[in-house]
Amino acid sequence: MARHFRPDIVQVSDGIRLEHDRLLAHLRPVRKNVVGWRFEVHEAIADGNRIAARLTIHARTRKGGATATEVHLVEEFTDDGRMRRAHQLTRALTPAPADAGGQA
Repeated sequence: MARHFRPDIVQVSDGIRLEHDRLLAHLRPVRKNVVGWRFEVHEAIADGNRIAARLTIHARTRKGGATATEVHLVEEFTDDGRMRRAHQLTRALTPAPADAGGQA
């Protein structure tokens, strides 16, 4: 976490506020269950340490399931590249495309 996120990270995803400890608790099961993924970036705009993007996350789980999630986000990073804050809206795509992506 320390390598990628500031200790005071705030991520608001679909209206749910995740600070450092809640974000860590969210990421643990994701790391345990996802075995492959790829990010399909449809468009992205950068302005200094901020980005806005529209992308699709394709993933495969240990149980062999494929998922796809559409994400619209705005994020801010520190000068050393760690995420400081993020706001995102997500939408599960169903059915998920057959190609769930590359290696983890």
